[in-house]
Amino acid sequence: MSISELFDSEKYSQLVGVCGDLSADFINRYLADFVKIELVLGSEQLAENYSAAELSTKVALVEAMRTIGDKQPTRLFQELSGQLQLAALGNILSIEIAPTQVIHSRFYLLSNPDNHEQRVIITSANLTKQAFTDAQNRFEEVLVFDDSPLFDSMMVHFKTDIRPVVIPYFAESLLRAASHQLSESHKNGRGSNVVILDNSTADAIAEDTLTNVLTADIPQQIEKHIVSANYPRFMRDATVNRTADKEKKRRQIQQDDILLNLQKESVSPRAAHPKIKAKQQIMNNVHRALQSPLTEEEQAVEKKYATYLYDRPMERNLARHITGLFTPSQTGNFPLPFGEKANQSTIKEGLQAIDNIMKGYQQFVVDYNPDYGKRFFEAILYSFTAPFLWEIRQKTSLNAEDGNDVPNFLFLGATAGSGKSTLLRMINQLTWNTDKSLIDFGTIYPSSTAQRKAKTVQALENYMKQGSCYPVLVDEIDPYFFQQPQYSRHLVVDTMNEVVNHPRAIAPLIGTTNYNSGFTMVRETARRSYYLQIDKVIDDSKKGEANKYIFNVRKTLNNNLFQDFVIRMANLLEDDQTAWRIFNESTGRLDFLANTRLIFKDYYHEAGMELPNYFADAICDDFRETARSKWAKLYITQPDDFVYRKEKQSLLFDMAKLSSFNGFGGENSMEEYRNALPVEICVDGVTGKTGKFAEIKAPEFFRWIGEENPYADKKEQGSPDDHEQGDDGKPKKRRGFFARLFG
Repeated sequence: MSISELFDSEKYSQLVGVCGDLSADFINRYLADFVKIELVLGSEQLAENYSAAELSTKVALVEAMRTIGDKQPTRLFQELSGQLQLAALGNILSIEIAPTQVIHSRFYLLSNPDNHEQRVIITSANLTKQAFTDAQNRFEEVLVFDDSPLFDSMMVHFKTDIRPVVIPYFAESLLRAASHQLSESHKNGRGSNVVILDNSTADAIAEDTLTNVLTADIPQQIEKHIVSANYPRFMRDATVNRTADKEKKRRQIQQDDILLNLQKESVSPRAAHPKIKAKQQIMNNVHRALQSPLTEEEQAVEKKYATYLYDRPMERNLARHITGLFTPSQTGNFPLPFGEKANQSTIKEGLQAIDNIMKGYQQFVVDYNPDYGKRFFEAILYSFTAPFLWEIRQKTSLNAEDGNDVPNFLFLGATAGSGKSTLLRMINQLTWNTDKSLIDFGTIYPSSTAQRKAKTVQALENYMKQGSCYPVLVDEIDPYFFQQPQYSRHLVVDTMNEVVNHPRAIAPLIGTTNYNSGFTMVRETARRSYYLQIDKVIDDSKKGEANKYIFNVRKTLNNNLFQDFVIRMANLLEDDQTAWRIFNESTGRLDFLANTRLIFKDYYHEAGMELPNYFADAICDDFRETARSKWAKLYITQPDDFVYRKEKQSLLFDMAKLSSFNGFGGENSMEEYRNALPVEICVDGVTGKTGKFAEIKAPEFFRWIGEENPYADKKEQGSPDDHEQGDDGKPKKRRGFFARLFG
């Protein structure tokens, strides 16, 4: 049975159930048409080595407090469709949690009061799409009983045992804030039926909810004898044997300590019969506890990112040109739809503005050519596509691993004076109508900050995970970020793994870095990034003229074309006939910008303009080309350093030759060349490129660098004229492209 058949909203109108986890995507997609829904969120943790009292405090209460403190109810509410948000406000959709009781039950009861049809689903599966797919590499049981006496028994169990111990997941303060925002939105006249709450409102809701759990919900359950009268004592003893608990939960140490101490401080410390403290005392403790993880310095850093564009595909209404993108209103009280259709004149103005940008580089960059210009245009195409990359990733992926072919990172490897920072500002203007959203990598934290490097990378990760889909624009990323894998690998690889396995809107990052500072990326990072090399400088003799030209161009830039673009892209995403898995014939790479190119081709056609020569028809593979060029030059200039092993048809290269003593950049230079060497041409894979010697497959290596293999069998080589021998009896090396280039 499919998910839709299991949860058949046409046959059944009401749903009651208990699960350990649920996702907004699942509810939006499969449960939205039920007339009445009541769901209880049970415990995710399968805790065994605890006493009854510890299960109630160290597991149930901590999980409930963590959920509230992490603002998960607010996030789930915001991810629901507008229809379901209204259902929650009308108590048609009810979600609850149990703060004092561990619930491992997983069952769903479907019924139709009109025809008395009933269904019981007893299962290990949660209400997430991952729980019902065979791609997750796990077993789940789903037992279905239609029109069975079991229904009445399970419903009695739900009403008698489970319902008394639960409290609302969507607290009164959350529903009140949502209702107020909708009211304000409709008064404005330009609002919508979708609720998006800002961070300060979400913080206030979390504080209020957590306070009420400790001051109202738990005392009420004690009074009704749902939990033991000794429960406050259990709370006071929550920190007993904490050392053993810490060892089992290292990754949650800081958060668990905060929440457990908050429990302890909520009860009188020395009373023989401890009681819950007064509400105001606990409210102050809750406020301090939720603020304590961030220092004032960290809070200042967090505020540097202030550009929010939310992507909600469920809210698309193409008939009304509603893209599903929303921005906060000027007051921040409610979201506004983003996107506006452009007429032919506006489209032409937008294209001409981009052309004026390109003419600036064409006029003032030394040795500019159309192929080089494609890099700038590609950066603009990527920035236009950025808000939708997480959706495109889902459309193009047959499995999770495919998602890495739609990179969430664009790096502009540039040399000083190439105009990279100016390009980033103009991208900001073309998409957001401002040039003030840039973040200077080097000033995120002051230079005197302890552990500054790690904190800077953590700040970037936090910026990307604010819930916005507008790209994080970062200027002058320091070389250490790429040279030291603990930074680049953590941010790029871990973030990409997260978005491919759990698709959601994590903002892309567009950053510039100084190419001349020993730029390198490990293979895992390079594979998950889009790298464009901007290595030509603006002519020194024309800098004054160039600055004046760019200044005048930037005064004309706006985001009108981008606002039309998002409408067209939203239409493509909603069209089942749109092709997304489009591969380049020559490189074999997925062109994740293919549909963006089609939209821009339509723009040029509608505007009556020729397609410019800087228009790229495929992904620019600059990192691979840079790597190939690097090793090609190394071989051509130092062929004697490559020792041939006939028995393996391989080349041995001593990586120590790349030391500063030989004119290279030392250890970083070795890593640059090591990272640039493709694993597939190394003997024994990764082993072939590690250690002092790199061992490379000779035939594959020479094909890669575009040089003839001097050690190949004559039969394979073809004409004997191609194999003239030198005075030493060895075959002469054929002068390939790079050899001819260097004379």
